[in-house]
Formats: sequence, structure tokens, C-alpha cells
Amino acid sequence: MLLKQIKSAFIFSSLTLVSRIFGLIRDILIAKYVGVSTLSDIFFAAFRLPNFFRRIFAEGAFNNAFVPIFSAKLESDQKNAIIFAQNILSLLFFILLILVIFMQIFMPIIISSIFPGFNDNQQQLNLAINSSRITIFYLLFICLASLFSAILNSLGKFAAASSTPIILNLTFIVFLLYLRDKFPNLAYNLSYAVFFAGILQLIWIIAFSLRQKILIYPKWPKINQDIKTFFKKFIPGVIGGNVMQMNLLIDTAIASLFAGGISYIYYADRINQLPLAMIGIALSVTLLPTLSKKIQNKDFTEANNLHNKILGIGLLIAIPAAIGLCFLAEEIIEILFQRDHFTITETLKVSKALMIYAIALPAFIMVKILEIGFFARGNTKIPMRIAIICLFVNLILNLFFIQFFGYLGLVIASAIASYVNLTLLVKKLLQKNYFSFESYFFKNFLIILIISSIMLLFLIFLKEFWQNYDLWQLWKLTFTISSSAILYFTLYYFFYRKIL
Repeated sequence: MLLKQIKSAFIFSSLTLVSRIFGLIRDILIAKYVGVSTLSDIFFAAFRLPNFFRRIFAEGAFNNAFVPIFSAKLESDQKNAIIFAQNILSLLFFILLILVIFMQIFMPIIISSIFPGFNDNQQQLNLAINSSRITIFYLLFICLASLFSAILNSLGKFAAASSTPIILNLTFIVFLLYLRDKFPNLAYNLSYAVFFAGILQLIWIIAFSLRQKILIYPKWPKINQDIKTFFKKFIPGVIGGNVMQMNLLIDTAIASLFAGGISYIYYADRINQLPLAMIGIALSVTLLPTLSKKIQNKDFTEANNLHNKILGIGLLIAIPAAIGLCFLAEEIIEILFQRDHFTITETLKVSKALMIYAIALPAFIMVKILEIGFFARGNTKIPMRIAIICLFVNLILNLFFIQFFGYLGLVIASAIASYVNLTLLVKKLLQKNYFSFESYFFKNFLIILIISSIMLLFLIFLKEFWQNYDLWQLWKLTFTISSSAILYFTLYYFFYRKIL
């Protein structure tokens, strides 16, 4: 079972890696042509709202509420499962359509309220409003695509859903390379890239669903007990499963008060999202259907054992990834983004934000994996309550730290809030007997800490060593990362065999 779980996570992670590589190319091009500027702040703000909902639906509340119910119905009656999915699709379509129309009408009020930093310049505010009116359609397309992704995930088909973001990134690349001159400015160029990417992503995932003989379409929905059960889990899960995204939205809103603040946070978060998506999100998305089935079958011992092992795998990669990102932040940002409109000043500011995000990376990943213990049991209320506490913690810390550290205060607050979230989740999981740490977990954790410390010493040695040689920066960074990874996993294999 663990091997099957690892295989599913590997497929998800591999395609996520491909997507993130294209995503890095996208961000390199944005940094090259737009850099850190008013236009970049405006676009990142315009993209934040639909992207926020995308992450909630694709990686959070929708998947966590839908998959356990749909999986249970698949076990007993596939026809009822399809009827349930069609009802959800119909409701989702009409709700999203009304929401998009509402946001089109009231976008001036929404943007001026959420991003107060644009209010001082009417031209910037108008551009942010117009760009947001274009990007908000992505919300409709990607949320519908996420329903089909959740269906495929429930069937154990993770490849199609995890490859969908590749389309978004490729669309950005095409628009930036070949269609820059077709729009008044690059904010419009990027906004229309989002719009067309959403259409293509929806077509892509529907095509794969049809291959699985899943044919559903919007019709007048029937409100039955299954729908009520879904929304009872979904609405609290919107808050409970997306603390990081809500904190990031709050951070972006406050960052609009600082020139370039939105862009600094965006670029740092993009790098931090790579290991988070490949490890935390990949493991949690693939764990949910399996853990749900084990709990439904009352195989609690096996479920807890699997949960411990998946958490151990998450930590195995999260801790060295955090050390590497923190220690090599400046080099990574310089190589990826520093060119043309993105200068050494921007490199230093973004790398500082990345270092702080990296410190919180293990917490981000552990939260993603541990909260599945609630969602697999259909309990979304406890994560919701914890999330509300963490939102207030983040907001209070934001207002405190920005007085001393500016935009970096927002990142510091998010990092602290992530560990508060982790602590409260663990406490509640243990209290409810949803999870218990097995003895081998602590031995494994000790091994990870020891070899991570050795890897850190090796990184320090390499950094001092490279100062004596005038080599191409990309080559030095590639060698440093690859050799450190080889050392880390070799030591882990040795210690694991000796201790465990």
C-alpha cells in the first residue's frame, strides 16, 4: 500500500515538477520584461484573487470535501456517484457564474478595498480594476476543471489533474514571447494569458474525464442530502484547508502599501511553492482517497501507520529543502530572475523574503499532510476553527512586524502563523485520537536532523570553497545542490539501515 501511495505521489510530483519548471520559465520572463514595477504589482494583484480560489479548489477545500464522499459512493454504486458529481457540477457552475458577474460589477470597490495601495493613483487603480475583470473569468474555468480533477483523483488517475497547470504556464510563455506587442501594456498581456489558459485547462481535463467515461454537464441541480453533506464539509473546509493561501492574500493586500511589496512576496513565494507543491500538496492529494477508504473500512491501525510514513517522507525532503532554500536564497534568485528590469536590488529583497519562507517550509508541508487526518474523516470544522485563530494571529503579527521590517514583516508573520497552525493541528489530532506518533517516526526524525546538519556543514564548506574560483554561477549552484542532495540521501540510507 505504501509503495502504491509513493508511486501515486511520484507521478503527481513529477508532473508538478514539469509544471514548476515551465512556471519558473514564465517567472523568469516576467522578471525580464516587467521586473519589479507598478505593472508587475498590478498584474500580481489582479491574478491573486482567481489564483487564490484556484488553490482553494484544486489543492484544498473542494478536493478535501468532495473526494471522501465520491470515493464512498464509488465503492457502493458508481451510478449514484456520477449523479452526485453532476449535481455538484451544476451547483458549482451557477454559483460561480453569479459570483463572476457580481465581481465584474463591483470590481472597483473590491480592488480599492483589498489593495488600498493603488488608491493613491487613479491610473494605476483603473488598470488594476480592468486587469482583474479579465483575470476573474479564470475563477469559473479553473474551479470547474478542479471538479473533474477531483473525480479523476478519486479514480486513482492523478496524471491529468497534475499536468493541468503546465497549460497555464505554457500560455504565459507564448503570450510573453510572441504577443507582447498585441496589447497596450504587459499587465493586459498577462491578464489575457490567464483568461485563455483557463479555457484550455478546462478543455484538457474534460477530455481526460471523457476517456474514463465520465460525462457530466451543468443542468438544474437537485438539492438532496448528499449535496447538504458536501456543503457542510466544504464551507468550513474553505477556511480550514487554506490557511496559507488566506494569509498570503492578507499579506498581498497589505503589501500593496509598499512599492514593489506585492512583487517581492510573489517571486519569493513562487520559489517556496516548488517544494511545497512537489512534497506537501502531492502527498496530501494522493493520501486523501487512500486514507478515506481505510477509515471507512475501520482499518484505523493501518491508516495511522500510513499517515506516519507519509509524514516521515514529507519531513525527509522538507527539512533539507528548507535548509537549501534558506542558505542559497540569494544565488537562486540571482540566477533565475536577475536580468534587464530585475536588478541586484530586487534580488536582495526577494532573497530575504525567500529565506524566511524557507524557515516555515517544514510547517507548511506538515500542515498539508496532517490536516488530511481530519478531512479523511469528514471533519472540516476543527481545521476551520484552527484556521480562524491563525488568520487573526497572522493579521496581528502583520500589523506589528511591518512597523519594523516593512514588507518582510508580512513574511515573518506568515512563518510564525504556520507553526502556530501546525502546533494546534497536532494537538487536536492527538486529542481526538485521529493520529498518534509511532516509535519509528521519532527515530526517523532524529536521523533527518543529524544528516541535515551534516548537509548544512557541507553547504558552508562549498560556499567558502567557491569563493576561490571564478566559475559560472549556474554551474556552481547546480553542483552545490546536486552534490548536497547526493550526500544527504546517501547518509540517510546508511543511517536508516543502521538505526531502523
